Amino acid sequence: MNFKEIQLVGFKSFADKTTIKFEDGVTCIVGPNGCGKSNVADAVRWVLGEQSAKTLRGSSMQDVIFGGTQTRRQLSFCEVTLVFDNANRMFDIAYDEVAMTRRLYRSGESEYLLNGQSCRLKDIVALLHGVGIGKEGYSIIGQGKVEQIMNAKPEDRRAIFEEATGVMKFKAQKGEIERKLENAKDNLTVFVQRMDEAENQLRPLEKQAETAKKFRAYSEQLKHEEVNAYLARYDNFSYETGRQREKIEKANDRLTSVEERLNALDGEETAAREAIAKADDDLRSLNEKLRLFEVSMEHKTGEAKVLSERIQSYNRQLRTASDDVEYSLRRSAEIDRLEAAGKKRAGENAARAGEIERGCASLEKQLAELTARVTAFERLSDEKRASELSSVENLADVRANAGSLSARQDAVGERIGEVNTALGKARARQEEYSRQLAACRSERATCEKFLDEKPERETALRGKIAALEGAGKKLAQDIADCNTSVLNLQNNLEMYVNLKNRFDGYRDSVRKLQLSAQKDPEIGRRIRGAIADIVHTDKQYEVAIETAVGGAMQNLVTATQEDARWLIEYLKRTNGGIVTFLPVDAMRPRGNSREVQAALREEGAMGLADELVQYDPYYANIVRYLLDNTLICDTIGNATRIARKYPRSFKLVTLDGDTIASSGAMTGGSRRRESGNLLAGERRIKECEEGIAAKKAALEKYRAQLEEANAQLAAERSAYEAFRQKVQEEAANFAALSQRAATLEGLLADAGRDISEYEALLEKLSRTADDLKSEALSAEENEELLKKIRSEAAADASARQAEGEKLRKERDALQEKLGALRIEGASLASARESDAETMQRLREERDSLLRKVDETRAAIAETQKRIEQLKHEEERAALTEEEQATVNKLRERLAGVEEQKRGISGQQAKLAEEKRGLLTQQMTLSEEKHACELEISRAEASLENMKQRIDEAYGLTYESAQELRDENFDIAQASTRINSLKRQIGALGAINQNAEEDYDNLLARYTEMQTQKEDLDKGISDLTGVLEQLKGEMQKKFDDGFNEINANFSQIFRELFGGGKAEMQLDYTDCDDPLNAGIEIVVSPPGKKLSKISLLSGGERAFTAIAILFAILKSRPMPFCILDEIEAALDEANVDRFARYLKKFSKDTQFIVITHRKPTMNQADILFGVTMEEKGVSKVVSVKLSEVEEKLGGDTVVA
Repeated sequence: MNFKEIQLVGFKSFADKTTIKFEDGVTCIVGPNGCGKSNVADAVRWVLGEQSAKTLRGSSMQDVIFGGTQTRRQLSFCEVTLVFDNANRMFDIAYDEVAMTRRLYRSGESEYLLNGQSCRLKDIVALLHGVGIGKEGYSIIGQGKVEQIMNAKPEDRRAIFEEATGVMKFKAQKGEIERKLENAKDNLTVFVQRMDEAENQLRPLEKQAETAKKFRAYSEQLKHEEVNAYLARYDNFSYETGRQREKIEKANDRLTSVEERLNALDGEETAAREAIAKADDDLRSLNEKLRLFEVSMEHKTGEAKVLSERIQSYNRQLRTASDDVEYSLRRSAEIDRLEAAGKKRAGENAARAGEIERGCASLEKQLAELTARVTAFERLSDEKRASELSSVENLADVRANAGSLSARQDAVGERIGEVNTALGKARARQEEYSRQLAACRSERATCEKFLDEKPERETALRGKIAALEGAGKKLAQDIADCNTSVLNLQNNLEMYVNLKNRFDGYRDSVRKLQLSAQKDPEIGRRIRGAIADIVHTDKQYEVAIETAVGGAMQNLVTATQEDARWLIEYLKRTNGGIVTFLPVDAMRPRGNSREVQAALREEGAMGLADELVQYDPYYANIVRYLLDNTLICDTIGNATRIARKYPRSFKLVTLDGDTIASSGAMTGGSRRRESGNLLAGERRIKECEEGIAAKKAALEKYRAQLEEANAQLAAERSAYEAFRQKVQEEAANFAALSQRAATLEGLLADAGRDISEYEALLEKLSRTADDLKSEALSAEENEELLKKIRSEAAADASARQAEGEKLRKERDALQEKLGALRIEGASLASARESDAETMQRLREERDSLLRKVDETRAAIAETQKRIEQLKHEEERAALTEEEQATVNKLRERLAGVEEQKRGISGQQAKLAEEKRGLLTQQMTLSEEKHACELEISRAEASLENMKQRIDEAYGLTYESAQELRDENFDIAQASTRINSLKRQIGALGAINQNAEEDYDNLLARYTEMQTQKEDLDKGISDLTGVLEQLKGEMQKKFDDGFNEINANFSQIFRELFGGGKAEMQLDYTDCDDPLNAGIEIVVSPPGKKLSKISLLSGGERAFTAIAILFAILKSRPMPFCILDEIEAALDEANVDRFARYLKKFSKDTQFIVITHRKPTMNQADILFGVTMEEKGVSKVVSVKLSEVEEKLGGDTVVA
């Protein structure tokens, strides 16, 4: 005995603590459906480590805890303990008895105990696996395992035997090795890509190193030229500025004389303006007088106009009133005519009403007489019908005497009816067999059509699978490309970040100071950053803004002048070179001029430089100091046009970096492709980061699409397998339908023979019926006499009926005529009432119209009087001749004063023209003076810029530069040589000062990657060898185990079925890997031909599956085995065989069987019953076989 007992507390329906003790042999657990038998098997599976709630028939793991009933509360935990006998040391543990416990709380907490001591699930599983017990093994076998063997596809069925042969654990190792191998190959791909990237970077770096050497040589030559040009310019500065100052003095003298003449012109203009002002005063006075006269005239004229309009209004009222009087009189006459016509119509209606009343009285009298005649006639007809009924009774007596002859005829008729019924049934059978035969042939044609279409449909399915496989490969390639792009972007990001952190692009002194700031917190605290760190702009403006800022891009920003002073002292102490600092508290913006604001409206103007950048408001003073009074334009053409319109007013910079200074100087030409590096640094880093994010998003999208494509591929492969299965089924169905058609054809022939026999018998019976009919003719003659009497009576009744119908029609006609007269009378009465109401309304309307006529005539007389009064007032409002003459005189004086003003204005225009000429001369002299001042400023600025350039670039002053003075230096060609050297340096492109160092580092990385690649190649080779070795071991172990199980299966099948043949075959169809070969089960029960398991009956398939399970158990004996109703699908005979074989097997294995079948119970060594005496709560009782149905219920045992 190995499995001693199970203890359940609160597990599913076992609310109370329940203990079941097991013995050697076969223990049966029985009970009605729904009592909780299978919960015992679930409890064992649960303790063995089952983690799937679905496998335990629940939705969550808390469902295994007793949930309560109507009378019991739910429990807060459940516990199951399995007790094993370990006297023979079945488990590798020093205890004679081993108790394994699993406990679960409703809160979700769980624990495992081993002999009452807390342990891990892993510890229990390890002990159980050591003796071949596990939740996934064959310690517990339910109907699901039987159905899995019966219904699984060959390739799915293989998993059952891999588990049985112990290959499953090797399969997990194989999967892990394959995963590692795939990861190694992916890593190798990445290394190859990185090595390719490194190779691509090595060649450019080598060229960059050579370029750096050329750059140093050109830079030394440029230093010589620039330093000597500065010395020459410094020496020649006083002479050049002296000449310009002489020109300024001459321009000042000429400006003085021009200004004196302008002052005289101003006096003359003042006198002219005073004369014009006096003329304006006179004009205002005359205009005011004229306005007063015109107002008076307009007032009188307006008053006369108002009076005229009022007269016209009164005339219109007179016309309207006359029209109203005329209409009222016409309507009154019309009402008189309507009243006369109404009186005439009322008389006619009264006469017609009298006629209708008299006609109704006459018709009512005639209707009463006719109704009495109809009543008398109906009474006479009832008496005649009684006589006719007496004749009918005599005819019935004659017919009764002929009854005996009729009986014989009836017998023959009944026989004919029976034969006709049989004939009808035979014909119905014939039709039914014909219909079934047609349906059978139709189904067979459908099967035949499906089989004919098989090649085409199979090709289509294979095509879909191939297309999905191609799509999957493409997506895999896209994923690889995305990975490569991400890697490239990451390398670029790393490069740009390194460039930023190394401060490439800055002068050595600036770069060294910023590097020091990263290490020294004191320096870092005082430096706020370079201009490129505080100013940002859109990509299209980067070149323009960097050009506008110019050399100040190399300047560093500090918070205060004190910070700048401290940093300068630090540079002096450390010989760190020269750096220009911009203190925030000291810089002041120059401001944008009105001219640059106005130029924003010009074509091609993109905006003010200080408005096209983004910066922290804290740095506003510095940004505006650098960019104020600077306009950004799109092209050099538009910039030139704007410069001409606003000469020497502000600085213009194009998007390409061409410049027009406020002095008029123009700078431009071709630029290096790398221009804008300092401002573009942050943008490029951001673009790389965004590109990486976008590629990673695309990568996730491609992976999702690949997963979907793989799912579709799996679905199509499943569809293809289903199609293959259907082909097999249709082929079997075609054979069965062919056999069915042959059977129906035989039945149809039998039905035809029956129809022929019934038709012959029917003809014989018809002749007998004709003989009996002749004998009945004499009896029919007596019946004819009585029929004649009845016919005469019927004719008389018809005549009476016609006469009665005539009387009723006359009565109905009178009733209809009387109704029509009554309706007409009612209509006339209604019309008379309506006419009376209309006449009354017309009389009232006429009286109202006559009153209105009188009132209107009175109003007309009053209006005519008012019109006469208004005409007199209009005559008094007219203008006199004296008043008209005064107005004309004022207008003549006004014209004279205007002519005098025009003369003075002409003189003033001449003075203004002379003044404009003098102002133009003054502006020209001012511009000449300004030009000279600009030349001086330009010379000073140029010298200062050269000084700053020499200071910043080379750390030299005028005194220290004397050491580099070249006495034979040709200043005339210096500018050409400097520009040539700058072009040569510019042609070199971006200079990587660290190219040689970067080249050495990259070469070392490349060498290291080569070593790592070799290691990966070796690792892949080793993993491939291990994988092949493992596959060989798996194949051998599977073959050995499968052959043993197959031999056991053949033997057990013969023993269970009482003969026959059975074997399992490996199916290598459509299988490239032998480890994935499917398993077909081919059996031949006694008396049947060899066929696959899918063609057997349900019971035969179940019994075959049970034979396989016994074969597996024989190959891998278990200490105990729980069988959960696996024989449910077997008939009684096969259940008996199963039970006897189970008994035989129990010598080596302890069986616990959950069953409903009596033969299985007969072979049990001990019986336990599960019942639900309390609803929802399971209870275990020990029973005898004879007491099962009595104690547990009638549905517990199935024969």
